[in-house]
Amino acid sequence: MRKYIYFLAAIMLLVVAGCSSLSSAEKAERQAAQIRAVAESLSNRHYTIGVRTMYPPRGIAKQVSYGYNVEVRGDTLVSYLPYIGRAYNIPYGGGKGLNFTAPISEYNTRKDAKGTTYITILVNNDEDILTYLLTVYEGGQADIDVRAREREPISYSGEWQQDQ
Repeated sequence: MRKYIYFLAAIMLLVVAGCSSLSSAEKAERQAAQIRAVAESLSNRHYTIGVRTMYPPRGIAKQVSYGYNVEVRGDTLVSYLPYIGRAYNIPYGGGKGLNFTAPISEYNTRKDAKGTTYITILVNNDEDILTYLLTVYEGGQADIDVRAREREPISYSGEWQQDQ
């Protein structure tokens, strides 16, 4: 009986080892497809970065709920981000914060040798002048730094999302 159990365990080990080599090839193929999709959407200026963590200027990092994001749709920026920080001059009631849709005034991009893309976006809405500094890594992870004239800066991290 013991030999039978060892025999079955050896067969299971071989099956798992065989599947893992197949899945690593599939994983590499998926990763390459993701890298191509990220690069294509960035070059087309049609992408969404979903946010999962915010880094307020004071305090600790906070996980955020699903649904917060920054979208670039050609010449338009759609910002739906939570904000914690000091505001210097805002409308009564708090204003829009970082939840707005505005035309992009300036859009600059550069890419380094490792495949990381750095994007600077300048937008003016009816409350403030904002600069979004996006760092999008080859695999789709992203960092967002938001600098505003009337608010303290804040940072976020998240990842590129496949458009539906």
